[in-house]
Amino acid sequence: MLAWKPEFEFGIPEIDRQHKQLVEIGGALSEMITDQTQTDYYDEIMAMLKQLENYTVTHFAYEEAAFDAKGFIGSSAHKFEHKLFVKKLEKYFSNLEKIDSDQKGVLVELLTFVSDWLVMHIIKTDREYVELLKA
Repeated sequence: MLAWKPEFEFGIPEIDRQHKQLVEIGGALSEMITDQTQTDYYDEIMAMLKQLENYTVTHFAYEEAAFDAKGFIGSSAHKFEHKLFVKKLEKYFSNLEKIDSDQKGVLVELLTFVSDWLVMHIIKTDREYVELLKA
């Protein structure tokens, strides 16, 4: 189960709130993986993908506007990472047959993707702009 951890918190309320949304999505994915009460998760997977898509639109735009306004030197590289996240989501949307035929496998892939993003991007990459935004 994914849970909010102190190392995810930046002390920037709106960004922390948005990051918590991603943790909640990961938690929902984790619950679906361990759930034994149903066998068809296609609709739930599609809903999670849509939530992730909405998250990227809202969060990435907010974050990029915030650090661009402060002249963040790592802006281009950071935005590139955001584009890679979006491209990964697009691959899922373009392969609905795989989602339908390997639902548990896709859930595990998505959970791994979200978990890796939390560790590699939020804890490390996002941390690079925190002090600038707090200044």
